[in-house]
Amino acid sequence: MNPIADTLHTCGRGGNDSLVAEPAAHAIVTGVFYALLLSSIVACGLVRAAPLASAEFDGNLVPNAALRGNFGTIASNPGDVTGDVPTLWRASAYQGAKINLERIHLGANDLFPGSPPTEALKISVPTFGTNSNQNVDSSLGFFSIRTGMTYGAQVYVRSGNADNSSQSFDLSLLFYDSSPAFNGHFAALTAIGAGTATAGWTKVATPQLTAVAGDHYAKLRFNLIDNGGENSIIIALPTVEGPPVYNIAPNPGFIGSGGLIEQGNVSGTVPDSWRAFAVGTGNLNVTTVPVAANELYPGSLPTNAVRLAVTGGDAAHEGFDHELVRAALRDNDFYRAEMYVRSGNAGGSAQGITVAMPIFDAMGTFTGMQPGSFTTSVGSEWSFLATPQFRAVAGDTTDMAFRLAADGGDDIILIAAPRIIGPSGWMIFMNGFE
Repeated sequence: MNPIADTLHTCGRGGNDSLVAEPAAHAIVTGVFYALLLSSIVACGLVRAAPLASAEFDGNLVPNAALRGNFGTIASNPGDVTGDVPTLWRASAYQGAKINLERIHLGANDLFPGSPPTEALKISVPTFGTNSNQNVDSSLGFFSIRTGMTYGAQVYVRSGNADNSSQSFDLSLLFYDSSPAFNGHFAALTAIGAGTATAGWTKVATPQLTAVAGDHYAKLRFNLIDNGGENSIIIALPTVEGPPVYNIAPNPGFIGSGGLIEQGNVSGTVPDSWRAFAVGTGNLNVTTVPVAANELYPGSLPTNAVRLAVTGGDAAHEGFDHELVRAALRDNDFYRAEMYVRSGNAGGSAQGITVAMPIFDAMGTFTGMQPGSFTTSVGSEWSFLATPQFRAVAGDTTDMAFRLAADGGDDIILIAAPRIIGPSGWMIFMNGFE
């Protein structure tokens, strides 16, 4: 039995919050868009080091380019990959290969003058398999590409070897069809000679690749090449520039107090466009608390977090979501949610949380499907989480729905900077009409 499915219901107000318009339908404003995009590059730089805490667009299509978090996936036998895999990334090691991953924190200006604080990932391969059976890729966050547009990948690298000796590697930009299945269309460093990481940070880039009919999604993949030594490399800020992605979740900064307390024993204030409820005898307290600059991650902007505290219930029937202002979905494109979460329990004890993305049809009726859902536990430090990516059909809508787990503690959680990420495209109208 799924407690979220048991408590979700339709309120009769199905918002259309779609902020993405097809470029072909708005060719007349393309020049205006690029003028705005160029101005944003001048103002804040195109490469984003982390998820945004607002509704700004992000011109770097690579998921979690800051390589934060540790909720990625290991696609291999147990023990073949050690260390933490960044959220939305995957590490693979097969046929006897072994990989070790290590997180490295970088300060402002460490990569280049003006570079943001970020995290780097040290990838070491103590044992190689065959046929490139050891790699790190972004397959948990496929990003959409547009026919006729040209793309290229770049990344900052340096040697991870103890003696700073040069390390050979390959970076590939792989295109996929709508299945998604790899269609053989790719750009790789090895096409122009293997990449080389040296003692200092260097930016390397793949050849440019133009998307053709049948190209729908893309991902990045890193492979080390056996140099016979330590075989260790450090990567940072992987980037693929393109029509930007947007946050289509409402009010990610949790501004205001005009949200809805729909039913049950709910106290406190609910941010605009959001909803809180308690089913049964449980009590839910909702408060908005400030989050200081640099608190979510180095370089993060000030924002607000929502604090959810459950007492007297089972925590599965007390919820917080934006069902009143759901996000509109397009046909056959990937979506996912991202957020920062931490426990608010006394003493910093871990707190369980379930995040769901229920799907509603064009009539606003819950379909019973929640493909972008997961359950996990977080500690007292802010953790960057992301739901599984999923697809829907035209006319469907979704929202982020949060539930706590009654796991014996205080049952308190804090949520900040929620995003729903959809396909890249051009934002034209802010009211959802195209």
